[in-house]
Amino acid sequence: MGVIRRLLRHEAVLFSSIGLLLSGRKDVPPDGVALPYAGPQRPMIVVFFAVALVETGAFMLADFGELGGTILLVAEIYTAAWLLGYLATTITRPHTLSPRALRLRVAAMFDLRIPRTHVESLTRRKETHPSARTLVWGGEELVMAQNMETNIVAVLRRPVVATRPLGRTETVRVVKFFVEDPALAVRAFDEA
Repeated sequence: MGVIRRLLRHEAVLFSSIGLLLSGRKDVPPDGVALPYAGPQRPMIVVFFAVALVETGAFMLADFGELGGTILLVAEIYTAAWLLGYLATTITRPHTLSPRALRLRVAAMFDLRIPRTHVESLTRRKETHPSARTLVWGGEELVMAQNMETNIVAVLRRPVVATRPLGRTETVRVVKFFVEDPALAVRAFDEA
């Protein structure tokens, strides 16, 4: 899938998540357990959304001419909608664990499905990572941190191929990720 198609898909998932949020639904299999991950960043996104709304009002008070005002208004509305979509995506598309797969996501930009039979162990281990990036690849390890922290380590029996947000692929054997309730994640894994 080309970069442009990936970006368009990202936007479609982002904006469709607003509909999921408004209807009170989540993208979780019927026999799956939702493992929310974005709680630590949610307040920051809400603040950005509020700032975008205030900024929109401020720009409407200034006179940029008809064309300039229209362009700014469209850009501001898109920014506010994008932030709302991002927030909705983190709520409606959590990590999930079902008898078939461990599904790890980062909003609309990353989605990794690991067959349950490939997961050897899922353990609690809180770690702090030096990079503020959400996805960090190294060797056959993927770190999916929130606020530079992870609290779950999944060790795989055999590697899986993960597709990066812009299309490159990586082989992954260990995934470190963050969930809001690590005890629930480990319990769900042990019971599955």
